[in-house]
Amino acid sequence: MRPATYIYDDLGALDNAVGIIPLHLRDLVMMTPETGFEDEPIVLDAMPSTDHGDDFMDRIIAMLTDLPVVFTMSALVGERTDIEAALGEPLTRATLYLAGLRKSHGAFDGAYQWDSDDNGLIVEWENGESVIRLHVPDPREGTDFILVATSPDVKVEWRSMADLAAAV
Repeated sequence: MRPATYIYDDLGALDNAVGIIPLHLRDLVMMTPETGFEDEPIVLDAMPSTDHGDDFMDRIIAMLTDLPVVFTMSALVGERTDIEAALGEPLTRATLYLAGLRKSHGAFDGAYQWDSDDNGLIVEWENGESVIRLHVPDPREGTDFILVATSPDVKVEWRSMADLAAAV
C-alpha cells in the first residue's frame, strides 16, 4: 500500500492560506484530529537546523520508508513568518519534491525492501519497470546519497539536496 505524507499545521499558517501556498503543499495530506493510522507514523516535528544536511538525510530516509510520515508545518518551514518564501527554501523544496515523488511514482505501489551493511543503507521500491532506489553510502565515501527513480520512459538520478530542490 502506497505510504502517505501528512502535514500537521502546528503554526496555524494554513488557516487562511490562499494563492500559491496550497499549491506547494498539494502532495501532502492535511492531518485533522480524526486522522488515524494503521501503522505508527514517522513524525518529523523538529525545526530545521542551520546545517540542513543532517535534517535532509533524516527526511529522505523517512520519505522512502513504507510508513506514513507526518511533517509539522514548523518542521517544514522553520520559524519563518513568510510561509511562501519559506516554501521556496532548498530544504523545503527538496522535501516537497520527495512528497510528490512518493505520491505519484508507480514504484510506491509495489514491494518495499531495505538492507544495511558495511556499504551503507539501500532502500528500494519496485513495481514492474518502476523502481525507486536510495543508496546512502558509508560516510567515508564522501557521497551523501544516490537516489534513482526509474519508470518505463525515464531514469533520473539525484545526489544532493540541491539536485532534488532544483527538480521542483
